[in-house]
Amino acid sequence: MPSDQPASDAASGSGRWAWLFSQGLGVLCGQASAILLGIGSVALAATRDGASAGIAMDDIRGFFAAPSAVHLWFYLLIPVLALYALNTTLATWRNVTARWRMGIRAPRFYASALIHAAFLVALLAHLVGGLAGRELGNVSLGPSWADLGDGRQARVTALDVDTHADGTAKQIHAAVEIRGPDGAVAVKRVRYNGPLSRGLGSDLLLLIRPHAVPAARLARGAEHCDLEVRGSCELGGLRAELLYLHPPVGHQPRGFAQLRVHDSAGGAAEVFSLMSGRPQTLADGSVLSLVGIETRPGILLRRRHAPGNPWALLASLLLLLGLAMMWRRFSLRTDT
Repeated sequence: MPSDQPASDAASGSGRWAWLFSQGLGVLCGQASAILLGIGSVALAATRDGASAGIAMDDIRGFFAAPSAVHLWFYLLIPVLALYALNTTLATWRNVTARWRMGIRAPRFYASALIHAAFLVALLAHLVGGLAGRELGNVSLGPSWADLGDGRQARVTALDVDTHADGTAKQIHAAVEIRGPDGAVAVKRVRYNGPLSRGLGSDLLLLIRPHAVPAARLARGAEHCDLEVRGSCELGGLRAELLYLHPPVGHQPRGFAQLRVHDSAGGAAEVFSLMSGRPQTLADGSVLSLVGIETRPGILLRRRHAPGNPWALLASLLLLLGLAMMWRRFSLRTDT
């Protein structure tokens, strides 16, 4: 922060607490943070299969679940960042209040304050995401409708995989239809570093890899439908949900599916295992058969709740606004 503020003002940090407001403290905290983060990047890479195996994404709880001397850099980073945030807050407040008392009202003179506010919000985003983020399990998507676990359903309508010379996936482009509880359908694109998201990025479906999705074909009289695990389909007023699917293997050549079946009138659900060649007679007298099991191309997604992302977005907007205001200030100086 600029250091040309009135030193005689008690609110500006005079006396023994003046160091908390000083620009030098901010510089020292910034340098210390950069050094500690540099050490951390090396330590995490060197111990990713050991002490840092439980550290992933932006979750910082792993540092405290199993404390280790390897993570001393992180434990030191916490008080450094806390002091950095306090110094930024106090210095920014002093700067803003001093300018306001001097009668300065033009927004461009408060651009640096907005940039500092963006920094503070970014720190808050890391804290919220690091403490409240959580993994919600994996979701397998293929050509049939499957539950996402949040009240929506989705299916893959197109899949394009770019590969390296050794055949491993380089990039994946998947077209995914998402159906909401109200029946509305939207088409989204999914790729590496291009997840499905909602809630300003607080709920994410991250692409893991291409995935062979087993699917079951059911028959009830003349009605047929295909469904995947955690998916459902309609068979003439009857809804079937696939809970588990075991493809044919050596000791189980026919394969079997575990199903939950209930009628559209809301009657009691039936849960049972259905094997190829062994039809099941339902409560209404109809017969349900497992016609076959096949494997379809699909994708595997990881569900993650990331509550820090909306705060990070706010920090980005504040930073852009501050830079825009600062650019206007520089333009005025050039023109004069």
